[in-house]
Order: sequence, then structure tokens, then C-alpha cells
Amino acid sequence: MKIWTKEEIKGLIESRDDAVIRGMKRIYDLQTESEKAFGDTHVHNGVGFSGVDGEIMSSFVEFYNKANFLSYKQMKIARKKMLKYAGQLTKISNKEL
Repeated sequence: MKIWTKEEIKGLIESRDDAVIRGMKRIYDLQTESEKAFGDTHVHNGVGFSGVDGEIMSSFVEFYNKANFLSYKQMKIARKKMLKYAGQLTKISNKEL
């Protein structure tokens, strides 16, 4: 099994739209059901989107799930924000979460 580094995950996010989408969906999956329902972050458990990103990133995931795409502007914002979650994504990829 490959062991991923945070820098490798960042590289994927920076270069591949599908990595941004997969990462967004994995982080969204870590949100509590209540956070998903309200589209924000109110449980501080160290996983999922941060408080400042909860609403917009949840909306991007929900939009993608319905439309099967993100606009150019949405992808640009999502890519920038997802770089902050490279640590969580590394742990997920390495089955540590």
C-alpha cells in the first residue's frame, strides 16, 4: 500500500480537478449529519471543513452531486481552499482517519 505525503496530496490538488472533487467529497463525508443539514460547521472535532469553509464547501459538494460539475470560478475557489485540507486528506489516504 502506498503511503502518501502531504506534499503529494497538495500536488494532486494543484494539478487535477478530479483530486479536488474527490478530496472535497471525502472531507464533506467527515462533516456531522447536522453540519451537512445546516451547511455549516458547529462541531469542533478536528475533522471536516473548518467554520469559515463549511458553508461554501458544503454548497460546492451539493452542487457537484446534482450537476456533476463545478464552474471555473467554483473550481478555482475549491482548489485554493482544499489545499488547507491536505493534512486531513493525507490521513484519509493513509487510512489514519
